[in-house]
Amino acid sequence: MAKKEKEVPKINIFGKEYSQEDLDALTPEQKVFLQHRQDLINKIDRSNFNLTQLRIGLKGCEDALIETGMEVVKEEKAA
Repeated sequence: MAKKEKEVPKINIFGKEYSQEDLDALTPEQKVFLQHRQDLINKIDRSNFNLTQLRIGLKGCEDALIETGMEVVKEEKAA
């Protein structure tokens, strides 16, 4: 039985795939910017999640206000 080659994980950055070996060869400055980039991506993803959660919560509160009989005035858009 032939041995299977171990697949080396690749990381895609700007449409190019990098191996861990490639990343290890980066300058210290490049490594720091990549860490910042990943942290910012994570923060953006988390912020989008939080924004969705906030919108759902706001909608729930507004629906509850309507259910209590609060009057809703719809504004007409000017043409």
